[in-house]
Amino acid sequence: MLETNPLLESIGNAKTRRNDNSSRFGKYFEILFLYNDPAGGKISQFLLEKNRVTSQQPGERNFHIFYQMLTNSGLRSNLGLSKDSLDYKYLCDPSASQVKSIDDAQDFADTCKAMEWVGMTPDDQSCIFGILGAILHLGNVDFSSKSADRCTVNNTQALGQAADLLGVSRDALQEALTHKTVKSGIESVITGLNKSMAEFARDSLAKSLYGKVFEWIVKRANKTIHCEQHTTSIGVLDIYGFEILGVNGFEQLCINHTNERLHQLFIELTLKGEQEEYRKEGISWTKVDFYNNQPICEMIEKRGGIYSLIDEESIFPKATDETLMTKMSSNIRNKEFRTVSRQNSKQFEIKHYAGLVTYETTGMLESNKDTLFADLVHVTNASRNSVAASLFKDHPAANKGQKTNKRPPTTCMQYKSQVNSLIDTLKSCSQHYIRCIKPNDVKRAGIFEQKMSLEQVRYLGLLENVKVRRAGYAFRMDFASFVAKYKCTMGSDMPSWEPNAKKGTEKILRSFGAKDFEIGKTKIFIKNAKTILGLEDKRKAFMDMAASFLPPEEGLVFTDKCFAFNSKQVTSPSIFVVGGAGFYWFSVQGTMEHFIPFSKADLLGYNGEAGWMTVHSSYPNKLEEEGDVQVTFLSENLYASEIENFLEVLKNMGHDLQCSKITSYPMDAKDGEAYKANFKRIRKDGLPQLTNAPTPTNGCCTLC
Repeated sequence: MLETNPLLESIGNAKTRRNDNSSRFGKYFEILFLYNDPAGGKISQFLLEKNRVTSQQPGERNFHIFYQMLTNSGLRSNLGLSKDSLDYKYLCDPSASQVKSIDDAQDFADTCKAMEWVGMTPDDQSCIFGILGAILHLGNVDFSSKSADRCTVNNTQALGQAADLLGVSRDALQEALTHKTVKSGIESVITGLNKSMAEFARDSLAKSLYGKVFEWIVKRANKTIHCEQHTTSIGVLDIYGFEILGVNGFEQLCINHTNERLHQLFIELTLKGEQEEYRKEGISWTKVDFYNNQPICEMIEKRGGIYSLIDEESIFPKATDETLMTKMSSNIRNKEFRTVSRQNSKQFEIKHYAGLVTYETTGMLESNKDTLFADLVHVTNASRNSVAASLFKDHPAANKGQKTNKRPPTTCMQYKSQVNSLIDTLKSCSQHYIRCIKPNDVKRAGIFEQKMSLEQVRYLGLLENVKVRRAGYAFRMDFASFVAKYKCTMGSDMPSWEPNAKKGTEKILRSFGAKDFEIGKTKIFIKNAKTILGLEDKRKAFMDMAASFLPPEEGLVFTDKCFAFNSKQVTSPSIFVVGGAGFYWFSVQGTMEHFIPFSKADLLGYNGEAGWMTVHSSYPNKLEEEGDVQVTFLSENLYASEIENFLEVLKNMGHDLQCSKITSYPMDAKDGEAYKANFKRIRKDGLPQLTNAPTPTNGCCTLC
C-alpha cells in the first residue's frame, strides 16, 4: 500500500508554480482491516490533468515520470531518447527542467521499485515505459500543409520511433494522424486533416495514452493490494487544493468545484450539522453564523448549470469557445456568476467560497469531449505492446466496422458522477479533517506571510469552525453505544446490567471522575478531549490485558466484563473473550474458566434489551464429569450491538454461527428443557428465580 505512493506520484504529480510536487489528480485510498489488522486496500483516482502532457504554463513541468526516465542511460538507449529534456516539445520549458528539491534519478529508482511491489512484471514495465517514450516522440512529430484539407508528416524519424515503441505499423500511425474516417449511414469516407487538425489528433493521442496508462497502473495496484474480506476501513482523501492560476480553464473549474463540494460537506457536518444537533439534544448554545456555499455548488452541477451547458455544447459540431460563453451568459443567473467584459468574450468569473476566480472557456469543449479519433483507437488496439493494446478495448470506437450511436460520456459528466460518489462515501464515514496552510509563496522554511495565511484560514471556514468547536463539545455519542464501549473501564465497582443506558453512562463518568460533560436527550456530550483520551487509555489497558490471556497465536476479536459462577459455584466477576479460535471465559486474574471452540458452538442466542447472551454446546465442560453434556453459558451485561459486531467479524473470518435473537427470558428459549436440566445439574439451590422479571435477580453470567 505504501509503495503505491511513489509510483502514483511519479505518474500523477508535477512541478507547478506553487508546489514542486503538486498532485495533478485526486486520490481516495482505503486501508482495509480484518479484525484489527491491515488486510489490503483500494485506490480511487479522480480527474488526472491530462492537458499537462502536451502543454504547461511558464515555470511548470510536465509529469515527473518523463524527467525521471531521461536520467537512466539504459532506458534512454532502449527508447531512443536523449538526455536533454529540451529536445522534446512536450518538455520544452528550460526554466523548469531542473528542480533543486527533486532528485529525478533517485525518484526513478523508487518508481521502479514500486512497480515491482505492486505486481508489475518486467514485461509490464517495459510496455509502460515504451508507451511513455512513444508519447515524447509523438510530441516531436510535426506537419506541413499540402492544401486546405491535406498535410504530411515532416519528422518521420520521430513518428517511426513512436510507432515502434507503441508496437504499431509506421504507415498505419501516419495514416491515422493525417486522415480521419467519417461514417455516413452505412458508408465510410476517409478525409484528410489539415495541419492544425493533425496536431490536434497527435496531442489527443498523447493525452489519451497517458490517461489510460495512469488508469491501468491504478487498476494493477488495486489488484495487488485487494483483499477478499474486511471488517472495517480507514479512508484517506488526498485532493488537490483550491487553484487560482494565471490562466484557469476546464481542469481548474473541476478542481475548484471539488473543493466547493468538500467545503459544503464540511459546512453541513461540522458547522450546520453540529449546531443543529445541539438544538435537538437540548444543549444550551449560542448560534454561530457561517457562509453557505450551496448556491455555488448548484450553479455548477444542477440541470441547466455550467456542467450541463458545457456538456450540451460539446454535442454540437459547430460549437466554439465563444458560443459556450454566450450560452453561459444567457442561462446563468446566479449572483456568484458574471462575465468579465464585452471585449473579452471568453472569460467569466465565479465567486467561490475561497475567492473570486476568472475562468476562460478557451479549450473547455476540447477538454470535455473524448477527442480521440476512431482511426487512432483502431491502430492502438492492434498494437504488439500488450499494455497499449488493452487501453482502448472499452472505447465506443473499438469495434471497427460496427455502427454505434453510443456517445462517450464527457469528462465533466464523468467527473460529476465521481464527485457525487465520493461525497456519498465520505458521508458514510466518521470524518476527520487535516487542513494545510501554505505560509509563503517562495517555498522556503521560516517565512510566515500573515496576510497569505489569514486568507487561507478565512477561505477554509476555519474561523467559524474554531468558534463552534471552542463553544461546543469535543465528543458526543449515544448512550447505548457509550455504555457498551466504556463500561469495561469501571474497576472495583464493575457494573451489573443497567437496562437504562442513560443511567449507565452517568455511572461510568462518575466512576472515572469526569465533570466536563452534559447529558442530552439521546447522547452524552463531553467538552474536554482529555476525558475521552483517559477513558480510551483505560479501555485499551483492559483489552491488552484480555488479549494477554489468549494463546500467543490467537488475535483478540472482542472482550468485555461480565459476571459468572466459578468452579466452586460462587458468583464472581468474569472476563468474556472472543479469540481467533473460540469463546473464552476468564477470571479477573486471568485463569481460564471455560473455552468453547467455534466449531462446537451449536447455537448462540441473545436478548439485547435484557443484556444476556447464551452459548449452547455439547463440548466437554470442566465442571462436568461426563464428556457429552449439553452446556449453556449465560453471559449477562452485553449489549446487542456488541454481540452483533463480533458476530459480523466472525462471519468474515469464516465462522457463520447459528444465532437467534430472543425477546423472552433465557429459560424460555427453544431449547429450554435442556437448559433447565443442566441448570439443575450444576447448581440446584443457587439459581436465579424463574420469575417474569426481565433479567436474573442476581445479575450474573451463569454457567448452566
